[in-house]
Amino acid sequence: MLRIQTTSSEAGLGLILSGDLDVSGAPDFRACLGQVLGTHRPGHVEIDLAGVGFLDCAGARSLVWADERVRSWGGSVTFHHPGRSPLRLLRLLGFDAALSIRVARRVPLVQPTAQGRPRLN
Repeated sequence: MLRIQTTSSEAGLGLILSGDLDVSGAPDFRACLGQVLGTHRPGHVEIDLAGVGFLDCAGARSLVWADERVRSWGGSVTFHHPGRSPLRLLRLLGFDAALSIRVARRVPLVQPTAQGRPRLN
């Protein structure tokens, strides 16, 4: 089941997705984005994918659809924080080359040194 939360600000529109963006959730995502874009056309849309646990080909294609739809109106889309599995599928499909995707920055691991004090890698 896909849950969608929308936010709006002067900077643009935000969507926070959680759950499964799959063959059953993709139509809901498209309908929600279509409805929001029907009321106003923001310059930029931010879509947070951190809560998406499962992404299939239909869901991935709906992300491309969203990007194409917003761009056709002169806007832009950034997809934020996809999890490991969704990002892997986007890369396998080659969609990461066409979409603006921002992944979480890697946090350096703290490792002990011979002196027993932590050292950042």
